Amino acid sequence: MGSFSRRRKASGRTPSRPASRPPVEVTVESFAWGGKGVGRYGGKVVFVSPAVPGDKVLVRLEKAKSSYAEGRVEAVLSPSPRRVEPRCKFFGHCGGCQWLAAAYDLQAEQKEALVRQVLRGHLHGAELLPLVPAHPDRGYRHRGDFHVRPSGASLLTGFFMEGSHRVVNLDTCPLFGRDFNLRYGALRAALQREPAARALSGFTLLAGEEEERYALHLRLREEAGGEPQARALGEAALSAGLTDFLIAPGLREEEVLLLRGDPAVTYTVEAEGRRIPLRASVRSFTQAHYALNRLLVKTAVEWLSPSRGDRVLDLYAGIGNFTFPLALAAGEVWAVESSRPAVEDARENARRLEIPNVRHLEGDAARWGERLAAASERFGAALLDPPRTGAREVLPFLLRLAPPRLLYVSCSLPSLERDLGLLESGGYRVRRVQPFDLFPQTYGVETLVLLER
Repeated sequence: MGSFSRRRKASGRTPSRPASRPPVEVTVESFAWGGKGVGRYGGKVVFVSPAVPGDKVLVRLEKAKSSYAEGRVEAVLSPSPRRVEPRCKFFGHCGGCQWLAAAYDLQAEQKEALVRQVLRGHLHGAELLPLVPAHPDRGYRHRGDFHVRPSGASLLTGFFMEGSHRVVNLDTCPLFGRDFNLRYGALRAALQREPAARALSGFTLLAGEEEERYALHLRLREEAGGEPQARALGEAALSAGLTDFLIAPGLREEEVLLLRGDPAVTYTVEAEGRRIPLRASVRSFTQAHYALNRLLVKTAVEWLSPSRGDRVLDLYAGIGNFTFPLALAAGEVWAVESSRPAVEDARENARRLEIPNVRHLEGDAARWGERLAAASERFGAALLDPPRTGAREVLPFLLRLAPPRLLYVSCSLPSLERDLGLLESGGYRVRRVQPFDLFPQTYGVETLVLLER
């Protein structure tokens, strides 16, 4: 998704850059995974940004290969009839949104088309259901992972520019709601006034679903921060109205320099006619869209349909987003998770919800998969919700465990396509696929895939 790299190749030769060529006209036909528009010029596929399908654009080519080229849009000669006003002054620079200039119904169509295109080799005989759209499609995010960089006498806070590690200095973002933006703005102003904030590498701000509650994780650069900086930053957080936070060096889970209150929030999922409130600490993963996540979880449980006699394996289980809804229907759920904060949240959720039929297995999914396969454990069903990189490391052991039903939850179509091929080579067949738009205004899409042996 990044722009053309200016680093030299290993051979010492610089790859050709047709920068001296005049810009060319390209009609954008579709979106590609990664967010760029796709058109054609001179018999080649051309990837361009920022652009909307239907645009006729003037493109400066920045990278040329034998079968494709990449370029940057210099001007929109004729806008697509489905182009809309982005309503964000940072659009085109910030890497947070790629499709903000496209009408939402066009985004939904393009995501369905991407799922069909990327997974086409696995859809024979499978049911491909329509994409579940997002409501709302703006102001939906409850979590922001922001970068911090000193710049002269000021401090930049925001997201990276597309294809770089340069920080776009955001004062507001349309993906977040009004209250979140106000809280972020207050924190941003407090950090600007605090000299110790120059030791920060970034921070996470997390909002609860139905209560006015925020949790904050301030991350110090490991070589630049310590307890004095943490105390000063704690005062800055309090001045911004944030009373529940932790301050730590980098992303290390084992060390906390300062902890105040309970830096966690609550959101709900549903299963078996019951609303299930889940605790999520600020260092645990949560889905981006609370409302659509509820429907995602409900659909996953319905598709997997565990019975009281089933033992279910939940890989990459996190805080229990799928674990506890599955546990209400299954005999037992074995939940595997490597993140210590997430496992602690899951155990606390089990205690609060009084759901006793969950076994928490802390550690790497592949290592646990190897142990369970070596012990000849048997499961009636399995669910896996891996990170963007996919589940390649655990799949050989999952194939040995051979649960009859398998549900794969994916946020990355390329990783999903690769892993489906491995599962099919091991005897599984795709039965049903449905995308969910958990990430409107971006190219991201969450996809449920049901497989059976």
